[in-house]
Amino acid sequence: MENAYENKMVKRLNTTLPDPLARYVGEITGKGALYETPSEFIRDLIRRHMEKAQDVERGQINAMLAQSLRENDYSDWTNSDLADARKVARE
Repeated sequence: MENAYENKMVKRLNTTLPDPLARYVGEITGKGALYETPSEFIRDLIRRHMEKAQDVERGQINAMLAQSLRENDYSDWTNSDLADARKVARE
């Protein structure tokens, strides 16, 4: 059975911040600040997190591909290799 929270789209967040976090968000948001609104700040955090997760995933894929290239023998197939493959295919 699929988890009820799996693939759930969240369009609105409502959260309570402890005072130190609330002060920080207040300092970096508003007119003339780094972000216009707290929502803009949160969207930027989420985008950065997504990019970081994608970079990690790409790195893992590249590492697996490099490992595969190191570990496998990519020499040309011989007639014997082809005969063995045909035999397995017929079985």
